[in-house]
This record gives sequence, C-alpha cells and structure tokens, in this order.
Amino acid sequence: MADRIVNPFQNVDIFVPAVYHPEVARFSRRNATDSVDDSPFTRMVDFWWFSLCVAVRCGLEPVDLGPKPVKIIDGAIFGTDPWRIHMLLLVGIGLTGDIEIVLAPRKVAKLASELAAAGMPRVVSMLKDGDAQAIWNLSEGVLGLLREDDT
Repeated sequence: MADRIVNPFQNVDIFVPAVYHPEVARFSRRNATDSVDDSPFTRMVDFWWFSLCVAVRCGLEPVDLGPKPVKIIDGAIFGTDPWRIHMLLLVGIGLTGDIEIVLAPRKVAKLASELAAAGMPRVVSMLKDGDAQAIWNLSEGVLGLLREDDT
C-alpha cells in the first residue's frame, strides 16, 4: 500500500524578495534551451531551497522580504519531494523553538522564505564570483562553504 503524503504547504505561496527575483530567474532553467552551465538550478524553487540551506549552514537570521515580494510557486511543489515538507517543519521548529508551529504552515513558509532571502546574497555571490561559468563558480563556492570552520 502506498504512503499517503500530507502536504500542509499545499495552498501556501513561496516568495522571494523582488530585488533577487531577476537572479533567481536567471540562474534557473526556465526552458529546454537554457544551459546547466549558466543556469545551474532546475527550478526557481531549487534556487530558493539552496538559499535556505546556505542560510541554515551559515547561521543567518531571517530577513524581511521587502516590499512586493515575488511569488515563485505554491507549496504544492513540496508534494513531489515529501522530505522537504519535513525539513521545512523542522526549520520552523528550530527558528521558533515552538513545536506547535507545525500547525501554522503559512507561518513556517514565511519564515523559510525570509531565511532563504537571507541566504540569497551569498548564493548570488557564489554564482557570479569567479572567472568560470555559473555552475563552476557555484561549485567552488559550495566547497568554500563546506570548508568553513563552524566555530
């Protein structure tokens, strides 16, 4: 029997700050002709997710999304990768220290978007810094991030 997936983010929108939306779009493959070398993220939600992960890794605090944040997708996308649902809920608990936040998926999604926004400047820098194409610059940036001392 198949597992039933409950996605509390089904009807929740995922946002990025308007100021970063051009970079999110630029580095995400939006059609079949986009090169993985220049647009390393398959979808905009993958750029968002990676930014969230970078923020968590770097111990960043959530930041305001600014005026008129841009919706990139709705939370139904997380139904295709159910593990992301659990991770988002854990991030919400970690940020607030309140286990009952799992009952407020809109609040969790907002916190996650604010945390992703905190990581976006670092991700954009990783993509642009260097003399190579974006995928190679990003790879070097990730290596540097993984080598950073946690202390």
